[in-house]
Amino acid sequence: MSWEQLVTWIAAGLAVVAVGIAGWQLWLARREARAAVQRSEAMRRLVAASEAHSEKATKAAQNARAQAERAWEQIKLAQAQLDEARQERRASTQTEQWEWAYAVTTSARELVDSSQELIRTALDAQVAPHYRVAADRHYRQTAQRWQETVIKAVARTSPPLETQQQIVKFVDVHQRLHGQLGVLLRAVETDTLSEGDALSRQVLGLRQELNSVHRHLQRTISASLSTPDTPTQQIAPAK
Repeated sequence: MSWEQLVTWIAAGLAVVAVGIAGWQLWLARREARAAVQRSEAMRRLVAASEAHSEKATKAAQNARAQAERAWEQIKLAQAQLDEARQERRASTQTEQWEWAYAVTTSARELVDSSQELIRTALDAQVAPHYRVAADRHYRQTAQRWQETVIKAVARTSPPLETQQQIVKFVDVHQRLHGQLGVLLRAVETDTLSEGDALSRQVLGLRQELNSVHRHLQRTISASLSTPDTPTQQIAPAK
């Protein structure tokens, strides 16, 4: 083989090798291109999924915000209703307390007046017996009404401790006077009562004591009702 033929064969071999390398590189390039396309497609799908998820999250956040706003409005409405109910209950309670306080002081005043009238008719020898009987009946009815009123008032309003103490004092003095009134009436009926005797002095002393504790009771109840919200709800003191 001549030198020219050898060179030709070498050149042809190199050309074949070059073609093979070029083909191999082309195949690698195509494979990389497909991989790049696949990665791009995967990235596109990932981006699309991320956008969809972001959109869902945005809608969820908007829904949550809307629900939170509605819940807040409901809370404010409930608070307003609760405040209104409290104000109504407070006003109702104050009104009920004043009504019962008025009933207690009124029935106490009636009890004082009826007891004084009974004492007057018992100590006045010029009073006819049937007037004395009528005064005694009126006094007992008034005493029963006072007892029922004060029991209901204490149970319904739970008055302050000072008011309860004044009620107890009034009840104590009245019970002592009540017992002496029974003795006084029996003495009058049996004509054993003499003017200025010890029994008469005791009854008159208890009458004054009852008037005194009644004035204290009225002042105590009036003071317990004297609040900034109810400046006119006061019981006038006994004269």
